[in-house]
Amino acid sequence: MREWAERHNRAVTSEDVEPWQDAVTGALEAPVTARARRFGKLPKSARISLANPVFYVPRQSEYPRWFGVAALERSGGGDRQVLGVFVKEDAAGGWRAAHWLTFKGRPPQLARDKEGYVPAVSESGLPKAHARYLGGDDDALIPDSYTSNARDQEMGDWTVERGAVTPGPGESYALRTEDGGALVWYAVKEEKTLAGGEASTLPEEVRVHLEKNGEEPGETVQTTWQWLVIGYAPESGKGRVLGESVSLVAAR
Repeated sequence: MREWAERHNRAVTSEDVEPWQDAVTGALEAPVTARARRFGKLPKSARISLANPVFYVPRQSEYPRWFGVAALERSGGGDRQVLGVFVKEDAAGGWRAAHWLTFKGRPPQLARDKEGYVPAVSESGLPKAHARYLGGDDDALIPDSYTSNARDQEMGDWTVERGAVTPGPGESYALRTEDGGALVWYAVKEEKTLAGGEASTLPEEVRVHLEKNGEEPGETVQTTWQWLVIGYAPESGKGRVLGESVSLVAAR
């Protein structure tokens, strides 16, 4: 974890996107690299250190291998709890973060066997259920307030037309909880078309993304957003969204 934090901090304070390739993978890669292209390097105060890690390691014999972790992320004088997933593609490669999300409150208690391993389980269709909910299916899952409000989101004076909502990119990861359910890390990709507004009322990240690509907003702007989500899938019944972050990954 210390070695990964060093790679993360080198990437944060670099002018280039390439250092992120040594630190992140999977669902985390697109939002992190898109942010780096929009805003460039961040100040040294954005560097992090990690404290009090608790590891959730499933029993594995082949690559790729992965594990979950809860830790305190310290940056700029503040602490926040994060839940993440690290992946190692082969014996020669390093551990890279595939999921990283601030998490408030207590996550479900995970099960452990006699040797301390946490069983890896199915994601129970939670990513597809989340995509269906964002597409209008009220019965797909139990949302948190952000997910619920996101379906009615307005962007300045722009009309928002929702397009495809799909699970991914990247793998989903799930670990068994003590009650027989699953704690699930996953991603959802959402397409939105913005139409008929003034450039000044576009979200800042959309304006900056277009400017970096040398483009100006026309009558419509095509955007792609990626969700990083942590959810809970019970042994039976609807899954629940526990927390998420949403990032712009493309605009044209």
